[in-house]
Amino acid sequence: MVNLKKPMVIEKILKQLTPERVKKEVEEVKKIKLPLEIKKLSNDYEKFGDLNRNEYLWQWIYRGTKIFTGKRIKKKYREPLLKAKVLIFMFDTFLDDIADKAKFRKKQLLEEILKVPFYQKYIEFKKLNKTDKERIKFVIRIWREINKTIRRFPRYREFKDVFRYDILQLLNTVRYSYLIQKNRSLLNVTEGWLYFPHSMQVLTNLTLELMCLPEFDVKETGKLRELGWKAQQMSRIGNWVSTWEREIEENDFTSGIFIYALNSGVIKVENLNKQNKSKIINKIKKAKIENKLLKEWEKNYWEIKKISKKIKSINVKEIPNTLKKIIFFHLSSKGYK
Repeated sequence: MVNLKKPMVIEKILKQLTPERVKKEVEEVKKIKLPLEIKKLSNDYEKFGDLNRNEYLWQWIYRGTKIFTGKRIKKKYREPLLKAKVLIFMFDTFLDDIADKAKFRKKQLLEEILKVPFYQKYIEFKKLNKTDKERIKFVIRIWREINKTIRRFPRYREFKDVFRYDILQLLNTVRYSYLIQKNRSLLNVTEGWLYFPHSMQVLTNLTLELMCLPEFDVKETGKLRELGWKAQQMSRIGNWVSTWEREIEENDFTSGIFIYALNSGVIKVENLNKQNKSKIINKIKKAKIENKLLKEWEKNYWEIKKISKKIKSINVKEIPNTLKKIIFFHLSSKGYK
């Protein structure tokens, strides 16, 4: 358990991470019944070459997404919105696997699969083998379901350009991740914060919510996106802290844990290799790199508390408490997703 120097919100959360609470959280996730369309796509996901994604991940995402969304959205839009959010996570996860996992990392496949959202007619299937063609067709299925769902939202037309922008940022993050995997010397704190949080999709999810909120005052969009940016960083921290040890085995060193360790001189870029797993883990734990990121989480938490009070047309005041639940979910899921 991480011991921070002074009592903070994150410290209280860490104290709740008892074996009993963790076991309870894991069992709660396993009880989740996924909607039929998500279940079918998650089953099909597993057919594409040992991508190492199990049902627990989708159950975890569905539960976390449902809790973050809360009751801000009218009941008739809630389930379609949750479906769209979870499918975007599935879309992103598939792209991440292509960019991050060495056995699937092929530049041509990545270039073609990134065309799925907005440039499908330019996909060059003839340059791909049979399996990679099927991978792209699967991603097209996911994207079509997302598109079909969100087009029914009442303010879709009003916010569709913002949504497109958010997705383009997500695609750029995938490109950056691929670039880093090819050349880890590019890793740095500034770009790590600039690109990697987008894959947590908080801004994208909030944009989808706005499509379903007739009462939202567009003049507050800037403040809401500022809140979303900080929440996105907090979610990224939760993911980084809970998955970095597993990612060493996959030779994936894009986590902020490794970026901060490099920046602090704890490890050297030439030593980032799964053969050095035990040494890397010991050095990072000894240097308390997790603490540095959790302090960033705490800073963002209090900034979001202030911003949420300035937004009047919709109720976002519960978001800080929701983010406390989300970080707990991340930490209690270590080793399961």
